[in-house]
Amino acid sequence: MKSKVGKAIIGIVAVVVIAAAGAALAYPKAVRAVWCNLTVGHVEMDESNEWEGGASYVGVPYATDSPSQYLDLYVPDMPDGSRPRLFVIIHGGGFVLGDSQTRQAQLMYRYFRDHGYACATVNYRLAQEAAFPGALCDCKAAIRFLRAHADEYGYDASQIPVFGESAGGYLAIMCSVTNDDQFNDVAFIGQDELGDVSSHVDVLVDYYGHADNDTGEADWAALGIPKPVRDIANSWASPDLLMGYEDFESAWFRRNVSEMTEEERAHYDPHAYIEANDLESLSAWIIHGDADITVPCLHSERLAAHLAEKLGEGSVEYVLVPGMGHASDPLYADDVLAQLAAFLDEHLG
Repeated sequence: MKSKVGKAIIGIVAVVVIAAAGAALAYPKAVRAVWCNLTVGHVEMDESNEWEGGASYVGVPYATDSPSQYLDLYVPDMPDGSRPRLFVIIHGGGFVLGDSQTRQAQLMYRYFRDHGYACATVNYRLAQEAAFPGALCDCKAAIRFLRAHADEYGYDASQIPVFGESAGGYLAIMCSVTNDDQFNDVAFIGQDELGDVSSHVDVLVDYYGHADNDTGEADWAALGIPKPVRDIANSWASPDLLMGYEDFESAWFRRNVSEMTEEERAHYDPHAYIEANDLESLSAWIIHGDADITVPCLHSERLAAHLAEKLGEGSVEYVLVPGMGHASDPLYADDVLAQLAAFLDEHLG
């Protein structure tokens, strides 16, 4: 009996090894991507968020339509008594998860508040609460609120960089490439007294953002990442979260992207707004990992190329990082954020 059990175990192991070897031969890029995601490094972050470098304002409402419309603001004390620049941070989560204190938002604002930026991390209505363009309107209202209340909180909002990661990347992109008369349906607190305030963005900081709604399967085929691998990697996306739709963006749009006409998709497409709008003074820093199996890095490649065509090569920097997956911690390491800080210093003047 023991001999039969042993042979059975050996047989199972052999089948697994053969299957793994077959997968490696058939999909070498997918195997590499999975391995990179499993072995990626980790950035240490203190569990406590106590901060003595300036003033913290947590849970500041910027609109009154929903309790979800709030932001957390950190304003550092400047040694020379000047006002710090403002940096707006938009979290990711597939439009269905996350809040103003996600890990990626914290990694970003903790670095920049310690390097002389006032950081506002924005909470917004998720897809379950508000369909498109709810979250986008929220983020643009938050930018207007922050610009309007700069004197009250003591920062410089004359030029505003906006960071977003993943779904937050899409929101940051759309905030950056749409005009003041587009998606400004949410009134910010103080608007009645202060009047119209611009939601203009000066620097887009896009971390592996979702930038295309209708190129998924072609992109994954080009990158050699089959659907079963993506399904396993993104298994946290339960049917309940997707509300019966085929993907995150469709859940937010309340209609499957695959069922839209080209004209209908253009309403949600950042590239359509890049083409149509002036984008005066915008610059962009875009980063993506080449082992991302949630958002294809080709999204960022095309976005960077389109923005460079529109704005000029010197206004756009695209960084493709080998071996990094979606939301990988090393993308927020000090040496990477120092590169971003240098870009901001250059383009904010």
